[in-house]
Amino acid sequence: MPVDIKPRVLSTTIDLDDGTAALSLALGVAAYFGLDQGEARAIAAEVGDAVAAWRQEAARQGLSPAEVDRMASAFEHEDLRAARTA
Repeated sequence: MPVDIKPRVLSTTIDLDDGTAALSLALGVAAYFGLDQGEARAIAAEVGDAVAAWRQEAARQGLSPAEVDRMASAFEHEDLRAARTA
């Protein structure tokens, strides 16, 4: 969801104390899910690469350029850039 409608906060938290949607938070609790940092970063990179093509997929699904631009803040942020370089 665009950040001007709702902040990037998760409905179900990744950690017990913080619902922030943040890559650093997810990586910080990776061991709890049985992942070492290398595995967690590899997963983040794979997801980041898939999400990076969101504009093309949205257009393919028939969204107008204005609709695509409206959703940009939901997908284009520092966490996506960090995931892709993980």
